[in-house]
Amino acid sequence: MKSYFVELTDVGKSHLREEEISIENLEDNEAIIKAEYSMISAGTELSRAYALKKGFKYPVRPGYCMVGRIIEKGKDIRAEKGDRVFVNAPHASLVRWRSSDKVQGPLIMKLDEDVDPKSATAINLLLVALQGVNLSEVKLGYTVGVFGLGNIGILTALLYKKLGMKVIGFDPIRERCDVAKKMGLEYTVSENYKEEIEKISEEGLDISVDVTGLSQVIMDCVEYTRNYGQTVLLGSPRQSYECDVTPLLSKIHMKNLKVIGAFNKTVPVYPVDGSIDSMERNFKIAVDLIKNKDIEIDRLISEVIDPKDCEKAYYDLMYKRNEKNCIVYDWNNY
Repeated sequence: MKSYFVELTDVGKSHLREEEISIENLEDNEAIIKAEYSMISAGTELSRAYALKKGFKYPVRPGYCMVGRIIEKGKDIRAEKGDRVFVNAPHASLVRWRSSDKVQGPLIMKLDEDVDPKSATAINLLLVALQGVNLSEVKLGYTVGVFGLGNIGILTALLYKKLGMKVIGFDPIRERCDVAKKMGLEYTVSENYKEEIEKISEEGLDISVDVTGLSQVIMDCVEYTRNYGQTVLLGSPRQSYECDVTPLLSKIHMKNLKVIGAFNKTVPVYPVDGSIDSMERNFKIAVDLIKNKDIEIDRLISEVIDPKDCEKAYYDLMYKRNEKNCIVYDWNNY
């Protein structure tokens, strides 16, 4: 069967390509999925689209947030033919998905029919945000600072708020602060971070969360966290940064900080003995948040576009960050 897919071919260059996908002789852990919508990851994908991430070569097939329907499947797939599913898969109209594929990732989950498929493409963003929140130790009365109000940053801040924390979002782009406020975050700061933190808490933040992946911001998180507090590294550091690291390490040491790495692969996909958390459990939480409109994902979706406009989409997300949040590809006409 014919499939169309997005391919990054060079720095800032991307195209819609065409290929044939075989649907014959499926292995037990494979499925053929017809895409409905997929969401661009403004973090991971942009790092590849503009060569911010080192150690890979073009061409690259980006993407890992897709909603579609199973048209054929192997016996080990935990969904049925015809089911709508959320799946970690690259941007394509038709995908031959396999659970052991390291690029596509391990997650495929059945979606209820009453969940909006466009909104459901953001499930992966919620899974990342949940990871950071669940790994930190929260108590009533804590003050949490979330640094970086991109999509995951806003979602992270809102999840902490749901747990009863006093949450402050920090981002130099005022428009991002405005989006966060429209989605329910009361406190945002776009400049003079230190002064604003001191007004709220003389001791500093109980928990600081970096969602930018920028080394300087991580250093600021350590600076603004109170003694015996927590600094959560939710963003993925990618760009080189030169500095004397000793003052940073000294602050971590002298302030008795707990620094938590929150890369999104610390829990099993399905429940296992000895672990309450799993990706499946977090998936159900994320779906409920969307279905019940506890978090209004629609406010994050700036555009739903034809995949042939992929190059413009990456450009806009990279260079119009004050205007664009999430961009979703519509595959229904392919």
